[in-house]
Amino acid sequence: MKWFVFVLFMTSEPNSPNAYLFTTPSFDTQRQCAVAVVNPNTIPIFVNKLIQEFGTTPAIKSISCISQETIDKIDEMTNHPEAKSI
Repeated sequence: MKWFVFVLFMTSEPNSPNAYLFTTPSFDTQRQCAVAVVNPNTIPIFVNKLIQEFGTTPAIKSISCISQETIDKIDEMTNHPEAKSI
């Protein structure tokens, strides 16, 4: 199963982004993902991608590692609101 970095931003503006899912890099385990988000060698990869996407680094509320399975469930709930909760 693949794991991905998911970032929630602190925002109060309605048109501001509130989250970002890094599709690369992906990880084979939750532990590899968790290590990557605190590794001084990989942090610049994430920061540079946020700057590329948003022109700045939005204020970060939380960083999580989520599985492909969770992403699929969220997609299903978004595309089919009648779906059950995770």
